[in-house]
Amino acid sequence: MPIPNDPENRYWVDISSANPKLMDELSPSLVGFLAFDYGRMPELAGTGFFIGAGTGHALVITAKHVLTEGVLNIQRPIPRHAPSALFIPDSSKKPLLHEEKVRAIWMGSEIADMLFVRHLSYHGSEDIACCLLAPQESYATHFKPVSIPLDTTRPSVGDVIVMVSQGGMKISDCLPPTDVTGIGQQFVVQRRVSIRIGTVTAIYPQGFRQYPWQCFTTSIPVEPGMSGGFVYLPRDDTPVAACGIVCADNSIPEAHTDYSLCGESVIACAWVALSLPVPQYLANDSPMRTLLDMMKAGDMKPAIGGIDHIQIIDRGNGEGTIKRLE
Repeated sequence: MPIPNDPENRYWVDISSANPKLMDELSPSLVGFLAFDYGRMPELAGTGFFIGAGTGHALVITAKHVLTEGVLNIQRPIPRHAPSALFIPDSSKKPLLHEEKVRAIWMGSEIADMLFVRHLSYHGSEDIACCLLAPQESYATHFKPVSIPLDTTRPSVGDVIVMVSQGGMKISDCLPPTDVTGIGQQFVVQRRVSIRIGTVTAIYPQGFRQYPWQCFTTSIPVEPGMSGGFVYLPRDDTPVAACGIVCADNSIPEAHTDYSLCGESVIACAWVALSLPVPQYLANDSPMRTLLDMMKAGDMKPAIGGIDHIQIIDRGNGEGTIKRLE
């Protein structure tokens, strides 16, 4: 379905350059995940966005595969097990969180920081992950990201949606790592924040093709690096809030450059992220609680669209089953 009331009958439009104010408002809500290979050379794996932050920590949502495939494949380009292995330990499927192996890059209006990834949480059944990040000590007082609340609203087919993510990220002028100078490794990171508008093309409460989680598709094509960004429903008198997380793209190649062709990006429903557990504080023995628990306790802003109709009904398998009561 083309964008309603569009005189050119387009399926999607990149509105980044035409909306500098919106760009300035939303750019500080994004992070890029950076991983290092065996030779400590960096590569970018994907995008994430803040859902809550203080001076010493922050919560970020991203697509699980950005970390379990993107980051992990950079860290371990040669798998430790054979493809035919019958038993693969969980440790071989998880990215390393050591500060020399992965970082999250945040860029504010006047300052940037290489954040530490302190905790990672995800379920095997959805392509959504939550990370607990911490700024470097010397940057903590300048760390002022923009938080995007979650939205439990379920979009409908034909709804206009806006996608916010990072595309065209690249690393250049990378110097070999050295421990002699005391200034660490140096390289240049470039990014292009992308804001695109399109429509919801289908809803899949039971999953879609090889994506067995609750999701929907949009007419907006997705570029490499945009996984982990967010989608929101533009509504008057309602703040920008993420109703979906960018997960995959099935668009035909021509749709990436032609607004008159419908793309097909796969977006995970953001309300499912409420079942993800995070530590209450930065310590190895910290008790865990879900994002939904945090909202109920008043330690995190409630999701737009409400949380009373969301329940986690079973934690016996270590994950919990989340459902809507509508």
